[in-house]
Amino acid sequence: HEMLLGAGFARDLAETPAVLGRTLDTNAEALGAARLLVAGAASVRLLGIGSSRHAAGIGAAALELAGMRADVPPAPGSAVPPPVLRSADVVVVVSQSGETPALVAAALRARDLGCRIISVTNSRGRLAALADVRLDSSAGPERVVAASKSVSSSVLLLRGLAGDVDALPLVTAVEQLLGADTSRLVAGAHPGHVVAGGLGAEWVAAEAALKLAETGGRLVTGEPLVEHLHGPVAVPVTTLALVEPDDPNAAGLAGDVARIGSDPSYELVLARLTDPACAAVLALVAGQVAALAWARRGGVDADAARGLSKVTRTA
Repeated sequence: HEMLLGAGFARDLAETPAVLGRTLDTNAEALGAARLLVAGAASVRLLGIGSSRHAAGIGAAALELAGMRADVPPAPGSAVPPPVLRSADVVVVVSQSGETPALVAAALRARDLGCRIISVTNSRGRLAALADVRLDSSAGPERVVAASKSVSSSVLLLRGLAGDVDALPLVTAVEQLLGADTSRLVAGAHPGHVVAGGLGAEWVAAEAALKLAETGGRLVTGEPLVEHLHGPVAVPVTTLALVEPDDPNAAGLAGDVARIGSDPSYELVLARLTDPACAAVLALVAGQVAALAWARRGGVDADAARGLSKVTRTA
């Protein structure tokens, strides 16, 4: 019975290696055009909401690592002051559905201000229609509301904006991860904290925490390891730590810790990847795997919508 719970989410996860393996090739021509745009931009502004914003955050970190100016403004909404944009900026809008009204409105405003628009979507939609360059995450339909393969492929596409990348080590690492035994990881209490290190740590941690909420109905904190040590560590609950063994701050983790990383002694072991953005994608998938495992352990159906939908119609 446990293995039947979250069967749709599990099937989406199982398709991740194939999605990652084809995404860059499928978008080769569009990526070339997008790279020209970002190379000539005064700044690259990445917009998204929810999982798409987390993907945008990792993408911005990858662009910064490549020497470009990139940032993620606050998630757009009617009560949120819009970011200051210049016509020399390139705006990258990330949305699985391509239909989120607040993102469509933000993209239209950016276009009216003279910005060039790059869309990253899984379903085309209105965002793709108004973009100068359209990137397709090539994930195919997702069976449940909680996004998985589309988030991972969106990050890989954003990494592709920064330059050439070999996705094969990532694909192999994800295949190994999906075949791993998660029983040690979920042997203890459900985590109340999620922390991460490495490139885009705040976004990786936030996305893993979001997946625990969406698939298991459990609210947890999600922050970079360094931020965790400045306050949340004081709350004595189990911590899910997506960290590498050579991170000097990992020694500061207190209490019960379920670790995910390349150390063979960790509760869930990952391959060590040399590309920082690809390592972040692998960590994202690990968070998805962990969320499903904890939901199943608690007898919770990870496929349940819990009042959510793929298109959240915030103003």
